[in-house]
Amino acid sequence: VSNENTERRYWIWGQFDEASSSILNKIQRIVHDELQGPSFILHLTLSGPFFDLSSGVLERIDTFALKNKQFSIKPRAYGMKDLFFQSLFVEIENTHKLNTLKMNLDDLLEVSSEDFFPHISLFYGLKNQIVKQIVIDHLLTLPEYLVLDKITIAETGQGDIESWRIVRQYPLINNLNVLNSLGRPL
Repeated sequence: VSNENTERRYWIWGQFDEASSSILNKIQRIVHDELQGPSFILHLTLSGPFFDLSSGVLERIDTFALKNKQFSIKPRAYGMKDLFFQSLFVEIENTHKLNTLKMNLDDLLEVSSEDFFPHISLFYGLKNQIVKQIVIDHLLTLPEYLVLDKITIAETGQGDIESWRIVRQYPLINNLNVLNSLGRPL
């Protein structure tokens, strides 16, 4: 029996260190003030959707996180499309490292890999391209790089964007040792 019609849908998101999050949140607030979209947690979607959150899957994700370290990603530019979930975003350079991470997660979760368009959404909704371009023209200069230092399991269901929530969070730790791995997952 397939679970695909149930409410619970899960995604793996990449999330950012404190400095990167601070800059991105500042940019997102400016966009939100101008365009008045729904509030949501900043993220880079890496894999999904998947429907199985059994202990076996959680264990595989935990092991995966333990084997991967934080790394830098490179923002390319602000971008926009006429798509609700890719309306206004920060486009991220699609590096070998990022692509490999995504493919490994897809394999682990048995999710079919689709064309990967790495981006960090700043706004969900349908607005006129000219209006969005005016907002982009007034945004802060993007940093040279951002640090992806955790992967999270997000539950989106099929409902309201503002009801999306993080179920589990797994740090990607440099120089992993016994002391900083106790108590995982966070």
